[in-house]
Amino acid sequence: MNETKRIPDLDLRLASAVSFVREGGVVCDVGTDHAYLPIYAILSGKCPRAVASDINKGPLMRARENGERWGVADRLTCILSDGLDGVEPEENGITDIVICGMGGELIARIVDDSAYTRREGVRLILQPMSMAYELRKYLTENGFAIIDEAMSRAADKVYTCICAEYNGEAETLCDTELLLGRHNMARGGELFRELAEKEILKLEKRIGGLKLGGHDASAEEDLLSEIKKLI
Repeated sequence: MNETKRIPDLDLRLASAVSFVREGGVVCDVGTDHAYLPIYAILSGKCPRAVASDINKGPLMRARENGERWGVADRLTCILSDGLDGVEPEENGITDIVICGMGGELIARIVDDSAYTRREGVRLILQPMSMAYELRKYLTENGFAIIDEAMSRAADKVYTCICAEYNGEAETLCDTELLLGRHNMARGGELFRELAEKEILKLEKRIGGLKLGGHDASAEEDLLSEIKKLI
């Protein structure tokens, strides 16, 4: 790390997540690892303070060390916690919860386990490494409105970041929206094409396997057809 820099570098995946963090709020980065995201949020002036949490002691130690290194230790609270269990978000005044770099089902479990995620004014910023379909399905069926999404490319992979807030109103999305994201579909562009083409390849493989095993693949074929229309 070049310590002459004023602010740490974020890859495009984390940069897309921090773009949804609101000015003047208190961000909590769940599964923080090196705590680059909350440190960036503080040093960029977005957040007066931040919380970094992790289930493992090693990453949390690195987070504390980086807080000292970047001169924000007095504004960065580091907490050993499984999800949000030990974070005490109300006491820490958390407004924006970031969960990046995990599978969609694990993210959904963390969100579901905490009543605080349903509090008015609390924003969720979620970046699933896999199972984005399952995460969107959980959110929309359980009263979380997906207010925006952002796509990014990092390490030659396309990622999507989901910004959601609880409003208590369940919503039903079609399979294409659950798989690719309604906002991503509306925005289109090169990254969306790459994302869609990746899902097309996965669907074609699944359809081939189902047919080989003598199973019905009509639902998968309908979804494949819908995705192809988008690109």
